[in-house]
Amino acid sequence: MSRSVKEGLARARELILSHRRFVILEHEKPDGDCVGSSLALALALEKWGKQALIVSDDPHPVIYDFLPGQEHFTRTGYLGLADFHADVAIFLDCGEPERCGRALPFAQKAKYWVNIDHHVSNTKFGDAVLVDPSAAATGEILWYLFGELGVNIDARIAVCLYVAVLTDTGSFRYENTTPRALRMAADLIEKGARPQEISELVYEAKPLSSVMLLGEALQTLEIHAGGKIACVSVTREMMKKVAATSEDTEGIITYPRSIQGVMVAVQFREADEGVHVSFRTRRAVDASRIAETFGGGGHPRAAGALIKGKTLPEVKTLVLEEVRRVLEQNPDLVVKA
Repeated sequence: MSRSVKEGLARARELILSHRRFVILEHEKPDGDCVGSSLALALALEKWGKQALIVSDDPHPVIYDFLPGQEHFTRTGYLGLADFHADVAIFLDCGEPERCGRALPFAQKAKYWVNIDHHVSNTKFGDAVLVDPSAAATGEILWYLFGELGVNIDARIAVCLYVAVLTDTGSFRYENTTPRALRMAADLIEKGARPQEISELVYEAKPLSSVMLLGEALQTLEIHAGGKIACVSVTREMMKKVAATSEDTEGIITYPRSIQGVMVAVQFREADEGVHVSFRTRRAVDASRIAETFGGGGHPRAAGALIKGKTLPEVKTLVLEEVRRVLEQNPDLVVKA
């Protein structure tokens, strides 16, 4: 554990123990790590006799409805700023405050900010900065924070933290599956998390619209750079056709990434606010650096960006040119037309 992480743990511990009311902020379109971490933290704060409210700009994906602690969750628009005043705002899995969207004003009323994250692109904001890019998930950071605080992790908290690390490691398949992540998973199973039940609920309970959208997206599959780039597109028309939501796009990008020889997989999704671009890469390519070129960020193997003011075809041309340029600069990769 690095010195900065130890300092962040100490400062976060101090602020948590010395205050009573907390607001937990999630990033827009929260994923499994974000949702599991937020619910686990809210449940832990409740055990300490403290008040905790999770505020998000977007709903939780329905596949996580089985997780305990949902009573602590609310969305912007359902609660006024005057309805809850927090002493401390805790940002979870957020590389920068603006990623909270319209939930950010709830943090601006708090006296202290705690930043808990594992993204390498984190801007290190806040009064307590607990950022560890070596962690497999933000939930992993909470796991050892709870250890520092002497929290008794019960079955409810264990389930939430297990979902956090399970989803961010791709079911323990990605390269961020470290010995520490597996020790964490083992500890959570001992405390009541049930892997088979959780895997079925997370991965084998997809709505029909999700499967139908996958079929539509795969018809747009394109291969570039001699087989090293694969991309798919999701248009508004597709989503309307199968009555899909943005939640149904989760996991589509894993299919182009799984093609033999592909180094970079890209997914383009049309939305009212712009074109969402997701990147998944293999070891030789840093996805976060590509995303940062377009104002986004993320992890070395999974990142994303929102590009505004351009059409999907324009974004596609722009992004594929940049990905090709990155591949051409890597001497270990041979890129063909």
